[in-house]
Amino acid sequence: MEQKEEKRSELMKFNKLIPELSVKDIQQSKHFYIKILGFQLDYERVEDKFAFISLEEAQIMIEESNGVWQTGALEYPYGRGINFQIEVEDVEPILQNIKKHNVPLFSNVMVNNYSDFIQKEFIVQDPDGYLLRFCQDK
Repeated sequence: MEQKEEKRSELMKFNKLIPELSVKDIQQSKHFYIKILGFQLDYERVEDKFAFISLEEAQIMIEESNGVWQTGALEYPYGRGINFQIEVEDVEPILQNIKKHNVPLFSNVMVNNYSDFIQKEFIVQDPDGYLLRFCQDK
């Protein structure tokens, strides 16, 4: 197993926690994450309708819902009760591209102080209802 782990780490560094999101339409989600938010496609399994994407040091897996991971009825919005904070160097390019594509913000740009840690942030909802909170150090 040690050799397999070494080979995997040579190819790509995986974060310790990588959310995998069930999506309704993999093509629509890939377009949103890659073309609008600026994620890059690290790899995909087209036949499984699966994509591994990243933005700076954030990593997410998206897979078209196939019932394998389903623990209950999957109804829009899929991401009830969760939002993912994605820290980036600068939120402005992402924000400008969101505006360019006329995607509404779930929460406008704000500066928040969390126990003397100040960050600029905004929240956008993906096509399946997952909340994505982009932030940068202020």
